[in-house]
Amino acid sequence: MSRPWVLAGGMLVGAALAVFYIVRIPETPEPTTADAVAWVNDRPVFRSSYENALQAVAGDRKDGRLREDDRDRVLQRLIDQELLIDRAIELGLHERDPQIRNQLATAMIDFLVRRAEDEARAADEAELRTFYEEQRFRFQRSPQYRLAVQGAAVPLPEGFLLAKEIEQGLGPSAARTVIALEIGGSATIGKGSGSYTVQLLERRDGVVVPFDEARDAVEAAYLRDRSEETVREFLEVAREHTDIRVEAER
Repeated sequence: MSRPWVLAGGMLVGAALAVFYIVRIPETPEPTTADAVAWVNDRPVFRSSYENALQAVAGDRKDGRLREDDRDRVLQRLIDQELLIDRAIELGLHERDPQIRNQLATAMIDFLVRRAEDEARAADEAELRTFYEEQRFRFQRSPQYRLAVQGAAVPLPEGFLLAKEIEQGLGPSAARTVIALEIGGSATIGKGSGSYTVQLLERRDGVVVPFDEARDAVEAAYLRDRSEETVREFLEVAREHTDIRVEAER
């Protein structure tokens, strides 16, 4: 029981701590040290990390309850992690090990994304509506088509269909031909005894979904855009304040 938790919990907690102490995240709000449950080389082990680890252990149990020695054992494992991270930094593993470097880069991106999403969720209705107006093309319904098929049994659902549904039933080439038809126009698909005729009866052009109906999609797109923007801005600032030299011959 303890070993799987140590491995899984160690990766999560270790990645977060390593990002903080190795990468030195800019403008990171530090939890109050009064909330520490232990100290390792003057560095706090925060109660939030401790409580999260306890919840993970309890969640792994069938009865969902902690055992008598779990609290001390979990705390000792968190202290062990701090000691291991310290030694890993001393050995320069974060500089040499490709796997650790990739995990750090991923953890840093995740941190920036979470922080950006937290800030973006505080956006008021006016900000979301402004974003919606600027990005209206992203909230447009796809065109729909109603067809009539003659001469063969074709696996097309009834009613209005999206282009991808027509493509699934007729194939990409035939779908492009049918979608390009004028209303009332028809096209013969295939050759010989296997041919059939498809007529375009009606088309519903794509329209922009009203804000109130698209609000959830607008908020999701807003969060995603702000997250991507935050990562780009971080990298731009980091490049400006970092000595980067690229060899001419590569």
